[in-house]
Amino acid sequence: MALEQPKKITGGAFGRFLNEQRPALAAECKGKPATAVVKLASERFKALSTLDMAKYETQYAQAKATYEKALAAFLAGGGEVKSLKRKGGDLDDKKHAKKLKKLNKDPNAPKKAAGGGFGCYINKHRQDLMKECAGQPITAVSKLAGSRWAALPENDKKPYQEEFVAKQAAYKKAMETYVPPPKKEGQEEELSPKEAKKAAKVAAKADALQAKEDKKAAKEEAKTTTKGGKSAAVKSAAAKGKKTAPPAFTLQPEVLAKAEKANLTDVLVKLATRDDVKASGKTELQMLKALQDNSGLLHPAKRALLGC
Repeated sequence: MALEQPKKITGGAFGRFLNEQRPALAAECKGKPATAVVKLASERFKALSTLDMAKYETQYAQAKATYEKALAAFLAGGGEVKSLKRKGGDLDDKKHAKKLKKLNKDPNAPKKAAGGGFGCYINKHRQDLMKECAGQPITAVSKLAGSRWAALPENDKKPYQEEFVAKQAAYKKAMETYVPPPKKEGQEEELSPKEAKKAAKVAAKADALQAKEDKKAAKEEAKTTTKGGKSAAVKSAAAKGKKTAPPAFTLQPEVLAKAEKANLTDVLVKLATRDDVKASGKTELQMLKALQDNSGLLHPAKRALLGC
């Protein structure tokens, strides 16, 4: 019987929390879009105390250690790890996009805290763990760290969890004043082949729609213009005390492609057209990132951008 490749553990501590709370959250969000469950879970997870969050970090560390043990057994038995196809594109496309993002990343940008209390623990003890695992595969270090962390009493874990919370706070404070370096003249953000193709398609569609709207507006203007130089439509709106509709807002093609991929197009447009956000001088990419960091919620993203 052929060995079956173990399923990789993903989602981190939040994934453990979401899986545990999904039935209750789904009941609360009954009748709402499926994304409402994830949004509510994100808000609840962020509100957890340090000790409650540590519970899920421990669950993730244990699940990851179990996966790595199963993977080692799979490889030892002659198994071969295969690249998995995922919904939404080939894994190679995602790796390519991730590599481009890493190459274009500002080396002076604040470093985001990751790994929870377990990450702080392994960073402190890495050298000692590496000595104990000398001659073994590199994965042996994380396996040993995972087992040691799981065996620690809660009181001994608390300093590492508090250290992680402090790192998160420092990162958020640094991001409030961080300004990405300006792009060089003529430089555009490089996209993966798949993203570039989609961006071009979206841009062409947007141009066609805009041209259609312009043509329609010109026709209406010519039809309703009076001798005084004002259109009857404008006069009618003024007489009724109504405001004319603002012009349609169009996102940059590469930003629009990413926003559509993340299902954040509508909320990004709302955020980008707010007067206070426009006055801040933030780029559309910064706005999109703020939405992604805040689970697609408009007001938290605005507060993150404006630092209030």
